[in-house]
Amino acid sequence: MEQNNAQTLSFRVADIVFTLEYHDSDNPRHLLPSYQKFYLPDYAGHSDMTVCVCPDLVSNESEGEEMGQFDTGGVTHGVFRLPNGGYKFQLRAVDGEIAAAVRTNADFTHIDATLSTTAKNRAYGLNNVLMICFAYCAAFHRTVLMHASVVAREGKAYLFLGKSGTGKSTHTQLWIRHLRGSRLLNDDNPAVRVADGQVNVYGTPWSGKTPCYNNESLPAGAFVRLEQWKENIIERETVINAFAAILSSCSTMMWDKTTYTLICDTCSAIVGATPAYHLRNLPNEAAAQLAYETISKP
Repeated sequence: MEQNNAQTLSFRVADIVFTLEYHDSDNPRHLLPSYQKFYLPDYAGHSDMTVCVCPDLVSNESEGEEMGQFDTGGVTHGVFRLPNGGYKFQLRAVDGEIAAAVRTNADFTHIDATLSTTAKNRAYGLNNVLMICFAYCAAFHRTVLMHASVVAREGKAYLFLGKSGTGKSTHTQLWIRHLRGSRLLNDDNPAVRVADGQVNVYGTPWSGKTPCYNNESLPAGAFVRLEQWKENIIERETVINAFAAILSSCSTMMWDKTTYTLICDTCSAIVGATPAYHLRNLPNEAAAQLAYETISKP
C-alpha cells in the first residue's frame, strides 16, 4: 500500500467526523456525490472514524465467527465476528457480487476495506462501508442512525417511523403539499443525537431513493409511528411502546452487546426528552392536519 498516493477526504455528519484514506486509482469524490455538503476541505483535526480503502487489503473470504446474514432491501450481507472484537462484513450488491469486503476494530474507529473491481458496484460498496460503519461508530457518541422520513417545520424536525410500506414518505409529502412551510429534511436515514438533554435530528448523506442530503440539524419535535388504517386516529405512545418503536427503527446488531447497550441507552434518553405518538391513518390531507395539530403543541 503506497501511503504517498492516498487521497484523504474528511466529512462531518451529526457532529461526528470520519476520514477516508483512499488508495485506489479512481476519484472517491466521484463515487460519493451525496457527501458533497458534508465534505471538510483541508481538515487536519481529530477523526472519530478512519476508513482505509485499498486494493487487496481485505479479502472476500469468510473470516472469524459467522454471526449470520442480514438483509437490506433484498440484498444479503455476511457478518463475522473477529477475535479482536471487531467485525468482517461481506457487503453484496444487488447482482450478488461482493461490492466491499470490510474489517473493523471493536469500537469502529478504524475500518479497512477493499472495493469490487467492477465499476458499477464500487460506488455502492464505498457508500455502504461508510454508512454501516458510521451507524456503529455513532453509538459511542450518543447518536443513532434511524430509518425514518423527517419533515422540518417551524424550527423543529418531526420523524415518521414504520416498516417499509407503511407510508412514511407518503405522509411527509402530505405535510409538504398541504402544510405551508413544511419541507423534507431526510427521507430514510436521519441521525439523531442526544447532547445535554437535547435531542437533535441531522440530515445525512444517506436518504434512500430520495435525493435529500441536507447538512443541517433541528431539535426533535416528535416521533410518530405510522400504521395504515381505515380512519385517522392519533394517540400519545406509552413509554414502553415509544421505546420499542424508536429502537426498532435504529440500525443495530443485537449480538454486539456494547453497541446495542449504547443504542438502547440513547433511545431511552430520546424517549425521556421527546414525545412519541402512534398515528393510524389514511394517506390523505386530513391525516397530515391531524398529526400536525396534535404533535406541534408545546
